[in-house]
Amino acid sequence: MSTAVEEVRSSKEVAASPNDSKPDSEHGSSDYYIDPVKESRMMRKFDLFAVSAMGFLYLMSNLDRSNLGNANIAGLPEELNLVGNQFGTATTLLFATYVPLEGPVAVLLKIIGPKPLMAVSAFCWGSATLGMSFVKDYRALYACRLLIGLFEAGLIPCINVYLGWVYKKSERGKRSSMIFAFSAFSSAFGGILAYGLTQIKTDNFSGWRWLFAIEGAMTFVIVPCFYFVFPKSPTEAWFLTAEEKQMMQARYDADPSWGNDEEFSWAECFKAFKDPKWYAFWAYQFSVNISLYGLTTFLPTIVRGLGYTSVHANLMTVPIYICSLLFFLVIAYFSDRTQMRGPYMLGCLMCLIIGYAILISVENLKVRFFACFRMLLSLLPMIKRANVQYPVAALGIYPTTGLSTMWLQDNAAKHYKRATMVGFMLCLGNTAGVAVGQIFTTPTAPRYILGLSVAMGLAAFAGLIVIVLMVSFTIVNRRRAAILLAAEQAGTPIAPNPDLGDYCPHFRYSI
Repeated sequence: MSTAVEEVRSSKEVAASPNDSKPDSEHGSSDYYIDPVKESRMMRKFDLFAVSAMGFLYLMSNLDRSNLGNANIAGLPEELNLVGNQFGTATTLLFATYVPLEGPVAVLLKIIGPKPLMAVSAFCWGSATLGMSFVKDYRALYACRLLIGLFEAGLIPCINVYLGWVYKKSERGKRSSMIFAFSAFSSAFGGILAYGLTQIKTDNFSGWRWLFAIEGAMTFVIVPCFYFVFPKSPTEAWFLTAEEKQMMQARYDADPSWGNDEEFSWAECFKAFKDPKWYAFWAYQFSVNISLYGLTTFLPTIVRGLGYTSVHANLMTVPIYICSLLFFLVIAYFSDRTQMRGPYMLGCLMCLIIGYAILISVENLKVRFFACFRMLLSLLPMIKRANVQYPVAALGIYPTTGLSTMWLQDNAAKHYKRATMVGFMLCLGNTAGVAVGQIFTTPTAPRYILGLSVAMGLAAFAGLIVIVLMVSFTIVNRRRAAILLAAEQAGTPIAPNPDLGDYCPHFRYSI
């Protein structure tokens, strides 16, 4: 991360500004004046049309991927005669196809285009979800899960790369939280939907089959809406006026690190794997994804262990997700406002660790679960109370997984390197989904002591990674500032060189 010094000393074509110490590394220049009020109005249009469109796809993706947990307590294992850990295997198999494709799809996003890529993917995974309502044995269940993983693989990388393509660093956290809000809402809505659909009683079609059928059909409805609403490209969006299109182009011209006009280059993609911070980020992502997939998939089973019926267990997960959604929105707001990610991630990881510690060590589960409802009135003060282990763990899930992607995008300049880093970080991080089905095993239900212990240890490891990254970025920023100051005082200022990306001494890492 500090090897930029030798690379940039020779780039002295234009005098650098001695006042350039902004964390956003806006090296470029543009003569076009951007009115902040008009710019804000323009970005709200992207929020309304682009972010909400992606959010609804993400909502359906989460529903179609995680509804297996709801079906698990609604009679699916008994009707399909699942034995041993076959349910855990079905959970894991989705990631066998999901994981390998995330990285390549992120790189191809700009070449193929986000609109057709995401629309076709959604139609296909909706078809596979609908197919799950007709499975007769574990083989058909496995096949459908593999297909869902195959077609959902590109969605999250596409969303994250698109956010980095359209929004500035100071704007991304809020938009990321909006996307993850759909995820949290899907978990809450999924519980309500499962509560209703699993009560449908027909002779040949069980409630859990209706769950898959209706959610698959809902995806079919969302796809055409997405296709007609989502813009083809940021600078040619149908909802922008001519002035706003010019303004959007000026934003790109003012910050070449966006890489909007960058030509595809394999060399630029491979730079991602030569950057030490990428390895730290994917190790972090794997660690926190154990919590994300573990709790979101197996939470209904955990709640059923509190004494609720299978039907009510789905419903009782709703307030937990609502709390985590509200918490993430607050965290993302302050993260954008302070332009810092690491400290907030550390705080959320502490929530996660505290929640796991209580889950593992205390047996009186039923009394503590009722604190979920009190959490709706008082989020942060409740963290200190020992009877809220489930919501405390849930509070930390979405910020720790969502902010990390934004943090990596903040600290990677040039489009194809950034897309490769994000795509393959998510790809390798999501191998956690393979591990989850093997550590949250059926014989350890409903308390899942083994799975929760592993998740707690990995959350602590993730916290250590965040600390190392924060310290490293701070050291590099100070070193680069000293280099620029010394060059300025010597009368040989170093020119900004966007071609160097995040190795340029004018580039500042976000902390």
